Amino acid sequence: MWQNLYQKTIYEIYKSREHLGYKIFDFDEMFVVLWNNQQMSYFNMVHCHKFGPWEFNLIKQNFPDTFLSVASAQVVTENLSILKQGTPSYLMMCDVQNSLAEDDRFEILRVTDERTVADFCDVVTEVYDRKQDKDALMRGFLQELDLDNCFRYVGYINHQPAGTVELAEGKEAVCVSWGAVKNEFRKRGLYRTMLVHAIHKEADRGLKTIVLNSSEMGRDIYTTMGFVPLAPRYNYVLDRG
Repeated sequence: MWQNLYQKTIYEIYKSREHLGYKIFDFDEMFVVLWNNQQMSYFNMVHCHKFGPWEFNLIKQNFPDTFLSVASAQVVTENLSILKQGTPSYLMMCDVQNSLAEDDRFEILRVTDERTVADFCDVVTEVYDRKQDKDALMRGFLQELDLDNCFRYVGYINHQPAGTVELAEGKEAVCVSWGAVKNEFRKRGLYRTMLVHAIHKEADRGLKTIVLNSSEMGRDIYTTMGFVPLAPRYNYVLDRG
């Protein structure tokens, strides 16, 4: 199966979570990750190098009633009317060689108990406009507190949960996800501070390569930290009418 380092890491992360109800389906040139809670099905994702009629038909045959988004590392091969194009993003990577300067202005806590799980979910469900899903997300994340390859952090401003970040380990790299900062706390340097803090903790475990998917808005932050492009990523949503 063709995979770049980001996709390979995503595959390994969710493969290690199958005992928690996540499902991975392998195909020749793509794989599908299904979330472990139907209420969170908008996180279901197809990962592939390209997406055209062959890939679509395979998905249609195997997942006829399942909501799926598509993440492709290159532009869709043909103009398929059943695809709604989302905002392109950027796969990036960084080999952490030198210690990054860490800012101590903010309180940053690792998610280790029900309170910090609640704070993490409070931030991400507000930022992603999914407040109705907070309880469902909390139930899932509480089950994941004992994962030995996943570390979530919450950043606080004035004792209020303001930002989040997650680092999850694959075999060769660590993937950054769930990066979020509430609107009223943006442009203060909180996200960069959380990410540097998390990277330092991860580097202590011996893994140096970091991969992530960046929006246009976040790309400059990562570039200043030493991240370089790995591949463009084009995001789509399947429209089943």
